[in-house]
Amino acid sequence: MVDKKIEEHVGLAATRIAKDIGASGIITIEQKKINEGLDEDNLYLDVLVTIFKKVKDNTYTKQSYSTKIKKSTDGSIIPIKELLMEAIGKRFISKGDMMVCVVDESVGMGYKSMMFVFEVDKILFNISTHNLAESINPNVIETVIEIALEIGREGREEKRIGTGFIVGDKSDIMKYTKQLIINPFSAYPDEAKNILDPNLRETIKEFSQLDGVFIIHKDGTIVSCGTYLDIDTRDINLHHGYGTRHRNTVALTKETNSVGIVVSQSGGKVTIFKNGKAVMRL
Repeated sequence: MVDKKIEEHVGLAATRIAKDIGASGIITIEQKKINEGLDEDNLYLDVLVTIFKKVKDNTYTKQSYSTKIKKSTDGSIIPIKELLMEAIGKRFISKGDMMVCVVDESVGMGYKSMMFVFEVDKILFNISTHNLAESINPNVIETVIEIALEIGREGREEKRIGTGFIVGDKSDIMKYTKQLIINPFSAYPDEAKNILDPNLRETIKEFSQLDGVFIIHKDGTIVSCGTYLDIDTRDINLHHGYGTRHRNTVALTKETNSVGIVVSQSGGKVTIFKNGKAVMRL
């Protein structure tokens, strides 16, 4: 009875706060099946994410989906951030949104309930957190991430595809590349092949079916696609689930001041690498 009262009070408080601050909506996260949500290796929980988006005063739409979240033993909210990135990828929340998030006790964060307010732009798309844009146009990094998320979500011709983007100084990157096919962008003038041009999105998605990766100069110019990363990966150790494209990207970002964004073919997940490490998973 006490736990139920806590849940009711938190729900009422979240609704009141969302209204008072003009939030775009409310997100709730709870374990899907109490005591049955752990997977075989005891590292993840099955959770239900529900998003109430405000469409006008006192009117909300409701959308829910099931997913997995890393089990937390120290109260860290990093797994929650990764989960919210997934909500962005599914387009349930987007740039410009301010959300009230309520995490239920069943998720195992160590709290009876946890509630916080976040702005998507500042918390989830804050690429400066990992210094991703220290030498690269931040709009370029953000655009590449958005395109990668779209490819991971949509695939191509009803099939999941994997691809990668290497963003940085082309003079540093190209020393570690080989062209697998004729570069489709070689005939484009520089002003017509900048990734910031929204008219190029469908072309990029079409070429993402090619083996290899895209090479993007730090100003957004698409240097090449279908490009093989020719670099020594013998000292690169990655956990299970990462393939050759991930391994080569890790090695390249370790050797150069570049950022790698890789879309996994197996699950559509997007991983961002810098300095030889995975710094974000979306």
